[in-house]
Order: sequence, then C-alpha cells, then structure tokens
Amino acid sequence: MAQYSQTFDFEVFETHSSAAPQRKEKETTAQPLKKVKLRTKEQLRAQELRGLKKSVGLLCFVLTVFAIISMQISAGAENYELMREIQKVEAQLEIAESENIRLTAELNGITGIAIIDTYATDVLGMTKVENYQIECVDLSGADSVLYSSSAFGG
Repeated sequence: MAQYSQTFDFEVFETHSSAAPQRKEKETTAQPLKKVKLRTKEQLRAQELRGLKKSVGLLCFVLTVFAIISMQISAGAENYELMREIQKVEAQLEIAESENIRLTAELNGITGIAIIDTYATDVLGMTKVENYQIECVDLSGADSVLYSSSAFGG
C-alpha cells in the first residue's frame, strides 16, 4: 500500500481578500441644531380651535352614523314584527275561509229542495198543489181582472 501525503493551502479561506467589500465606519458628525420657531399665544389658541373643530366634526359624523345604523336596526325589527302580525292575520283568514266553506255547505244542506219540501209537509202541514187547483188568467183581452170574493175566502 502506498501512503499519500497531502498538503493544504488554508490561505484561500481567509476573508481579507480583495473580493469582499470593505466595511466603512459611519461618520458621526455633529449637525447643527434646528432652530425652533416659537409660537405666540394667539397662534396656539387658533391651533387649539382648529383641533377642537375637527374633533367636534368627527364626533358629529360618528353620532350621525350611529343614529342611521340604529334607525336601520329599529326599522328592521319593526318590519319583522309587522311580518309576523301579517302571518297571524293570514292564518286567521284561512281559518275563516274554511269555516265559511263549511257553513255554506251546511246551509246548502239545510235549504235543499227536498228538506224544504219535507219541512213544509211534515211540520207546517202543507200539501202540494194539484192541477185542478190552478186557474189561468188571461190578461190580453181587457184591462181589468174580475174575480169573485168567494174564491179567496172572503
């Protein structure tokens, strides 16, 4: 077996090569102080009034939006209650219509010809008219009608 001996060049891994950019230290130079402009009391008061006006305007806007939203919610709740009441009335109308149909059918059953005929003969003691009891009156000839009072029970 052969033994190998290798040598390594570690200088290749050094960071001070010219390929890497050099860091520059920040220069701290003293900048001259800015002069602050002093305001008078009137200017400060005017600025406060402008700020107050903006605050009041914003408050009014927020209150208006809140009022509109609350009115919308209130109207929606009222609309819901009215819809429920309409549904109740419609249900009552359906019940009344079905009761009307039932009563109409019952009335038709009571007032049928056969029932009236039975009531007239059984309860009231009436009889049907016979052909010999019918008298025809001819009004085409004269302007007056003569009848005997004995025919009418008088």
